[in-house]
Amino acid sequence: MRSLLAAILTLFLPARGAHRSTAPPLALIPCPPAPVPPPVITCPHPADLITADGMPLVRPYVVEWERERDERDRRRLQRERRRAAVLATLGQDYVPVPWEVAV
Repeated sequence: MRSLLAAILTLFLPARGAHRSTAPPLALIPCPPAPVPPPVITCPHPADLITADGMPLVRPYVVEWERERDERDRRRLQRERRRAAVLATLGQDYVPVPWEVAV
């Protein structure tokens, strides 16, 4: 029984110490060089950029202008909400004048 157990253990466990079996050194196989990844086009806002054949369909200055316009509109609406809140605390109604209304 002990010899059967020893035979099974020698199959699954390596030898220890000075009696460890020596394996022949692995032959070094030259690997081909890794492929160079394509250059990454970096843009500050990739969600706004639609590309076709690697070229943007919308010019960056147009996208930036639209982003600035949206930011100005957002700030203007926030300013109107704050003005309405302040006037409401004073008991006055706020009606925006026509030239302040979004176009």
